[in-house]
Amino acid sequence: MESPYVEALTLVKQHNGTSGQTALAKCILSLYNSLYAYSMSEILAPLDERYTRVVLAMVNDYAKFGETPELITAGQWVRDDFPRMMEMAIVTQDARNQLRSKWEREREEENRRLYPEEY
Repeated sequence: MESPYVEALTLVKQHNGTSGQTALAKCILSLYNSLYAYSMSEILAPLDERYTRVVLAMVNDYAKFGETPELITAGQWVRDDFPRMMEMAIVTQDARNQLRSKWEREREEENRRLYPEEY
């Protein structure tokens, strides 16, 4: 049986500019590296039955086997061929990190105010 990553990458290479291509690429990136993660709702929303089956097969494979050579190959290809998608994922991750840092600072400021004897 063919790896779901090989099947997904074949579809990504065949259907340029489609919402299915974009969604499959986002799924591959999300599994390839959590820094490039997109939400499942964003991935699944535009898909038809065939593409949904491929996405679910990739997720299932990842749950069973984790990172595989086929995922690495597909992930590297998507990373290299979709620079804007990578840029969006990185910017999104940076924004999340900045917000978490802000919350940490606010929590620490509040704790200093509420429990000055501990600081």
